[in-house]
Amino acid sequence: MRLFIGRTFESKLPDHIITLVLLVCVVAGCAQLQKLAKPTVLKSPDGKFQLSVPGGWSENPALNDQADIKAANKIEEVYVIVITESKADFAGDMSLDEFTRITRDGLIANLESPDATVPRAVTVNGNSARAYDIQGAVKKVNLAYLVTTVETTDHFHQVITWTLQSLKDKNQKVLQEVIDSFRPTSPAGTDAPAK
Repeated sequence: MRLFIGRTFESKLPDHIITLVLLVCVVAGCAQLQKLAKPTVLKSPDGKFQLSVPGGWSENPALNDQADIKAANKIEEVYVIVITESKADFAGDMSLDEFTRITRDGLIANLESPDATVPRAVTVNGNSARAYDIQGAVKKVNLAYLVTTVETTDHFHQVITWTLQSLKDKNQKVLQEVIDSFRPTSPAGTDAPAK
């Protein structure tokens, strides 16, 4: 029995059910608030590249030590990192296709039971790019990756997004929008789209 303003009150629902219902309402409310928040533009440390993430996402330095841009929305289980490589660090005949093959093979090698699509030619804000999907497990967790490698005048970039495999269909659109937002900050600068 519970005391309720001087009267006896007997709960018809167990406490754990009430707690669970309240928790679901709070999580749903937070998800709705995140959708109303404005997108955030994240820039690389040198300020030369950027991408936009929807409201509810935030920078997440712990995602990858090598990444220049890293962000997540942990409630929605969506993640992005951007790794930028200077073309000066590669032989002069390194092509976007070769860079894509090397980085794709590296990602596949780190997954259990990988399944990958063939890279397809795309354009990201005027830059030549190659896009592919990979599914596989990391530490027994099944993940789905949408990856795009992008070439600019002086750099190659890996824009790597991922989510839980069970959420791929739900999150694919937002992950693609994040990828499509990647661009150099100054189109007239040294990292304009590669010719």
